[in-house]
Amino acid sequence: MDATITAPTLITSAIALLTITNPIGTLPIFLSLTKDATPAKQRHMAIMIGLAVIAVLAISLAAGTFILGLFDIDMTAFKIAGNLLVASIGWAMLTAKSSPITVAPGQSPVVVPLAIPVLAGPGAIALVITFAHSYTTVLDWVAGAVTILVVGLIVGIVYFAGPTIAKLLKTTGMDILTRVFGLLLLSIALQTILSSLGEAFPGWVPAT
Repeated sequence: MDATITAPTLITSAIALLTITNPIGTLPIFLSLTKDATPAKQRHMAIMIGLAVIAVLAISLAAGTFILGLFDIDMTAFKIAGNLLVASIGWAMLTAKSSPITVAPGQSPVVVPLAIPVLAGPGAIALVITFAHSYTTVLDWVAGAVTILVVGLIVGIVYFAGPTIAKLLKTTGMDILTRVFGLLLLSIALQTILSSLGEAFPGWVPAT
């Protein structure tokens, strides 16, 4: 980033990160995993999920490159592996099958799987690490932190309103929402996998 951070730069970064985290599209997953909780408990978990997303992305911004390097994990391999899981979630949403992500009785879904990998998944983490690579000033890092904070707050707000949205849309509306965003989630994951394969095997898969 340039030394002077402009409003459009912050807005563009926030939109890109918000699009990848996709709180609206993953709302059906949240409602499915928390269906046995009371609306008050769901709203409490929504707030905690927003905070968890901020924590995961902030750690990724500050130390993501170091952590991947510590385990000798290539960014391309990380994106392929993570998006395979995301694709399986999207397929389950699209076909109305049981999600491959389940939560043991009594276990909270706040951090795993909702905060990571459903929201702060490999795509979001990779994007944040990319942000960090371009930062050269303290102002850049502050801008990155603000972007993550805004996205986390939006995630919390959308999930907080989840029970109300479910009541308004009713069963049929939620089924339609689940199918539509399941298709989008699957498409995004597959596109990322194809792009990553293009990076890993430039002579085999054309980079997109």
